[in-house]
Amino acid sequence: MFTDSYFPTIDGVVVSLTSTSQELKKQGHEVVVFAPEPTGGIIDHLPDRVIWLPAFGFREYETYRSALFPSSIVSLVRSEQPDIIHSHGIGFMGLQALIASRQTKIRNVLTYHTLLHEAADHYAPPIMPVDVMVRLAWFYQKSFLKRPHAVITPTRAIRDELEGYGIRARRWEAIATGVDCERFSPNVSGKEVRDKYGLDDCQMILTVGRVAKEKNLELLLAGFKELINKEKCAKLLIVGKGPAMEEYQNLTKEMNLDQNVVFTGFIPDSQLASYYAACDAFAIASKFETQGIAAVEAMASGKPIAGMRSKALPEIIREGENGYLFDDDQKSCADALDRAINDRSDVSAGARRTGLEFSLDKCTAKLVDLYKDLHDAEDA
Repeated sequence: MFTDSYFPTIDGVVVSLTSTSQELKKQGHEVVVFAPEPTGGIIDHLPDRVIWLPAFGFREYETYRSALFPSSIVSLVRSEQPDIIHSHGIGFMGLQALIASRQTKIRNVLTYHTLLHEAADHYAPPIMPVDVMVRLAWFYQKSFLKRPHAVITPTRAIRDELEGYGIRARRWEAIATGVDCERFSPNVSGKEVRDKYGLDDCQMILTVGRVAKEKNLELLLAGFKELINKEKCAKLLIVGKGPAMEEYQNLTKEMNLDQNVVFTGFIPDSQLASYYAACDAFAIASKFETQGIAAVEAMASGKPIAGMRSKALPEIIREGENGYLFDDDQKSCADALDRAINDRSDVSAGARRTGLEFSLDKCTAKLVDLYKDLHDAEDA
């Protein structure tokens, strides 16, 4: 597994890679992770065996680092004798995975996690116009995605979007990141979390993820503000941390929502299931999702979803069955939130059924089938 994101950073890529690697090992396979060495040096007690590569950091994102073409990468891969090289991104580590694959003749699988052209809107350098950055992102993706032996998109919607822009791959596969449906379950108690935040009989809406501009939290806050005009006792818990934390905290105060909105900061993974259990509904306003792992975890926990009608989410959220979709406006968001918290008895069972469709063992079995197919084709 090659990745630009790894511990101590925790994002969707790290969650996907780690949960998949744990299930692969449970099924009897061996996993080795190649990752940029973090600030402060090597980390102990990680879930995987890791080969750290020398890396440099970014001023804007202190926890993100890049390993820029270490000359030893091919010999390191050869020494591991892998059957498959699986990269989780198209950054520097993705490039190294391609180089290692070409030099060793080992098949390379890529999971496409992040819409690079969408990220350009938020992270274009100040000296470069956004439209130029977007065009460069598309050019880079067209060149990159035709090279791996297979490209995995977590949903068909993302594959369709990429193909719609003229991107071609040797082979496409739609394989979602699975979730642990025993850990995320309606049987988990959320009482401790509700007591901790003094929720009492208040309705609680939860959102989980990096607190960053691409998560579109300003829309969620606006929709929530309209909702509490009707639901006087309602709370919004924003779980996670990120570069826009201070900006959104200030916005919350400006909107006079600081009594109703709680920024929990980082929550350890071991406690996350109890936060899903504590909520009445889960919300996701991002227009950026290639899957929405947190939404699937919430569904596995039996929680209705209020989600943006964008990218991968309409493929997962089925109106009135497991949740409700909203458009990019305040009233639509408020209406979906209202329905999610007040119709939860009708849709919670449907949410749980959807979560089970994305169980970790089922999704990982599909991945193993792809690995075997590519490996056998190589040996044929």
